[in-house]
Amino acid sequence: MRARRGLAGERWRTPHRAGRGRVDARMIRPLAHLAVFAAVYVTAAVVCAAQVVGAAHAPTPGVLLFAWSTALLAYLLDRIKLRDAWLDPADRDAHPERFAFLFAHRHAARALMLVAAVASAISGWMLHPIAAAGTGATVVGVLVYAGRPRAAGGRARVKDRFILKNLFVGAGIAGFAVLIVCLAAERAAGAGRADCFTLIVPPFPPLLIALTLAYLTLRVYADAVLCDIDDEPADRAHDTRTLPTRIGGEGAWRAAMWLRLALAASLLVWPVGPFAARAAWAGFSALGTLALRWWRPHRVRDLVDARFGIEAASVWAVLICCGE
Repeated sequence: MRARRGLAGERWRTPHRAGRGRVDARMIRPLAHLAVFAAVYVTAAVVCAAQVVGAAHAPTPGVLLFAWSTALLAYLLDRIKLRDAWLDPADRDAHPERFAFLFAHRHAARALMLVAAVASAISGWMLHPIAAAGTGATVVGVLVYAGRPRAAGGRARVKDRFILKNLFVGAGIAGFAVLIVCLAAERAAGAGRADCFTLIVPPFPPLLIALTLAYLTLRVYADAVLCDIDDEPADRAHDTRTLPTRIGGEGAWRAAMWLRLALAASLLVWPVGPFAARAAWAGFSALGTLALRWWRPHRVRDLVDARFGIEAASVWAVLICCGE
């Protein structure tokens, strides 16, 4: 191991070069720091929404590009902000290596954020103007969530509020996914673009839309609880109220696990929607939950992001094999 000097004279360590044939973690970590994998999580949510409502072919490459680029914009904006003065000390304390990397490459990261914004706006416009407006709504949502650091003794941000913190993220991702699937499905079914009428009378049963929204909101909430376990010491220091700071990391593990298993079981009893897709999601979600709990890695955030993508790809493969 050799030490490297980071921000403010701090020292952090990088591993020796990996041997031949092994994946070098130094090639993976920058991608994780730049939210490449986190963006996959939101893209997987869109795939999940499409599959459980019966629009498995709605997420075209253009739709997936829109979801991924919009999510990349959101996560980069949250991590690197628009100005150095707005960088969050809580992020530095919770993820010192990520913070050091992003600060050292902040101009490139903000350029990537701009590219993601342009890609999101263009791919969204190709789907529907409402989708393109989602690019601006994403920026507003991130700024409301935690656009600036919390002032000492100042009013709590959405990011600092117990329960609301993770529900805000869950509802945002779920609403985004379901809206995009409705627009994409309506456009795929007709000769032209989807129109604003799609928002009033969606192309799927209202009960199915409501159940999908609830499922994704709570699923993202449970995953966010797991991610908060990584941040527990920093959240305590900065008065960010999360489930791990209230009941401890072990209690948060159990709560998230049982919530995810209950959500998986609920998919099997829905009275609407394609059963094959719901059963596949129930199975892979339960397996992913138990596997991560059995593994209990020291840091879970990137694995949580990757897990949703793996589940979405697995369900997609099963549905294709079954001819669904």
